[in-house]
Amino acid sequence: MDRQEPQRISLLKWLGLFLLFVGLPTAVSVFISFSIPYYIFHNPTLANNLSIIVSIVVFVISSYFFNRYLLSHNIISPFTRRRKTITVLPDSGEPIDEKYIRSFEAGLNFYKNDSNEYVKRLAMIGLMYLQNAIAYGNKDYYLKARDYLYKAEEELNGKNVTFETRLLVDNLRSKIETYKYRFGER
Repeated sequence: MDRQEPQRISLLKWLGLFLLFVGLPTAVSVFISFSIPYYIFHNPTLANNLSIIVSIVVFVISSYFFNRYLLSHNIISPFTRRRKTITVLPDSGEPIDEKYIRSFEAGLNFYKNDSNEYVKRLAMIGLMYLQNAIAYGNKDYYLKARDYLYKAEEELNGKNVTFETRLLVDNLRSKIETYKYRFGER
């Protein structure tokens, strides 16, 4: 099944949808939750506290459903950054931006508990460094790629990971073996 590219809507359309899904229910809930305790029970403290609590709950719930609506209709808000697609293919000869690699490295800490995703990300970072090593002819990048291979293999020992993750690590190992003579290793 071919998935369509998400449609970015204008700020005014997004604002209109936001007011319809979030603003209107929140305003109605504040009005009702304040009016009933204040005019029927004549208790302003209860009215203020209840209106604050109810408005927060309604805001959170309606925001959740607003985001679900946007996702189900394949709509992107005007505030969402466009994702940059990076092709990790060491043989291509095209370098990868170092900022992207560093952001990938910084995100590694979030996956320490999930060994499968952690090993996969280690191998991906190794492939990115290897791609830059080939593109720039830089041995330092090659050594970083090799270090990430060692880290991935070390993390792989005794862990139960998917076949795709093992395949990714094997791919990195074979690419490093292929290019090691270019960088002066034997």
